[in-house]
Amino acid sequence: MNKQEKRIRTSKRNFIIALALLLLTNILMAMALTTMAKKTLREQIDQRMLDIANTAAYMINGDEIKNLQKEDAGTEPYQRALETLRAFQDNINLDYIYGIRQMPDGSFTFTIDPAVEDPGEFGSPIVSTEALRSAAKGIAAVDKEAYKDEWGRFYSAYSPVFDSEHKVAGIVAVDFNAKWYDGKLNNHKAISVVILMAALTVGIVLTFIITSQNRKRFAAMIKEIDQLDAATDKINDSILKTSIKKLDFLPNSESSLLKTLADGEENKQSSIHDEYEEVTSNLHSVCKKLNKYIKFIDSNMYKDELTNTLNKAAYKNAIQALDEDIKTNNPLFSVAFFDLIGLNRINAHYGFEAGDELMFHSARILKKVFGNDNVYRVAGDEFIAIMKDKGILDMEELFAQLDKELKEFNNIKKIAHELGISKGSNTYKPAEHDNYRHVFMVARENMKKEKALYYQSLQN
Repeated sequence: MNKQEKRIRTSKRNFIIALALLLLTNILMAMALTTMAKKTLREQIDQRMLDIANTAAYMINGDEIKNLQKEDAGTEPYQRALETLRAFQDNINLDYIYGIRQMPDGSFTFTIDPAVEDPGEFGSPIVSTEALRSAAKGIAAVDKEAYKDEWGRFYSAYSPVFDSEHKVAGIVAVDFNAKWYDGKLNNHKAISVVILMAALTVGIVLTFIITSQNRKRFAAMIKEIDQLDAATDKINDSILKTSIKKLDFLPNSESSLLKTLADGEENKQSSIHDEYEEVTSNLHSVCKKLNKYIKFIDSNMYKDELTNTLNKAAYKNAIQALDEDIKTNNPLFSVAFFDLIGLNRINAHYGFEAGDELMFHSARILKKVFGNDNVYRVAGDEFIAIMKDKGILDMEELFAQLDKELKEFNNIKKIAHELGISKGSNTYKPAEHDNYRHVFMVARENMKKEKALYYQSLQN
């Protein structure tokens, strides 16, 4: 066997190996991206459902609804609750929103239903789910599995309504059609099939070229690999467009995912000497993009969709870590609780888009003062900052800085509505607090006191 024949055989063997690696990379990419994107999308949909339920529950007076009966229809407390639910029914993209009450025997029944056609009758039974039972215990939750009743098949979010004694006075339920919900999640299956078919098609084409063409056609195979590289960009962009996107209030906010992935791809190494090195370089390029995309999804998995703060999932992880630290150490940390002033009024009079804009800028200021990695959006217009290594005096300085930032923002009048944030904080003291929740409860009460003083000052 002469050198030329040996070189051709080596070329075929090496490129078959390269093709196999390329095909495997694309299959793994399809599986990884589809799984991660589907998980992220489900978390975003569930959080949006919870936001609606939590906001509606927050706007209802628990002391008024806890004793309402069917014959109270038409009374002022009944009508106030009915109109609040009806505002969400008419202005938010949902199927149904209604009130629920837990009976002494543990079953659940309808209370107030604003539906125009075929509303649930006050006192009629409701299908009990794990999420509903969680809300009855005071913890908002979303159904993980769809349930079926006489109105159809739904996924629901449930949020407790508390009275002045912080007891569950009722529950607000928000229904989303299971067909719509499952369709959002199953949308990624089609993308997975496209990715796999693209990988298989390119692999078959390249195999045919390698096994049936001579060395003079080697350049054509490299061209096909370049096309696969370009197809990766298009597939990534397609996945991005099928995801729920954040509202874009700032001109310099996040651009497309391609800017994150395509980093210096135009500068090919000038040291490439032969076709083998070129194939290796192109494979490295595809793998590099895949790694960046996975990191991008991972970094946004714990971000709130609207405000880009850390979300409730990240908050749960943070407080779990603090509780573990409290068991063995005496960590220094403070908790700040924030609530937007007047958001319900703005949502009611100017629409939820105006309220979302106000919430977005509030979060931006909170992150500026307390740090991007410390601010969490936990429900509706409520935010929490967990400040490690910060004591009472530190929090006073940070609150003063927050007041200054709010004043400067409102003086500029960047948005139509004035921005106001009620706040309260508390610092962990080993002698007084057994866990994180004890610290948090005092911070929340301090916020409520400041908010009450604010509204009292308006009346005076």
